[in-house]
Amino acid sequence: LTYAEQCVKAEREAKSRLIAAAPDLLEALQWYEAKAVQMGRAAIDQDSKLLLELMKEIAVEYGARARAAIAKATGEQP
Repeated sequence: LTYAEQCVKAEREAKSRLIAAAPDLLEALQWYEAKAVQMGRAAIDQDSKLLLELMKEIAVEYGARARAAIAKATGEQP
């Protein structure tokens, strides 16, 4: 393959990975948004215990979801 063909092929593969990862990326963002709403409500209610639980859940669960979706989009291992 010529250099130009290699570039086109690499771009197609990258776009394919991103399209394949789109549902996972959307799911991770929707999950995070729901947790952010819960955190906002907990803050308004001054529920520090719930806030701490949500922060821990976000730090662990969202990190794992995001890493997996990013790995799928980039073709890397999570």
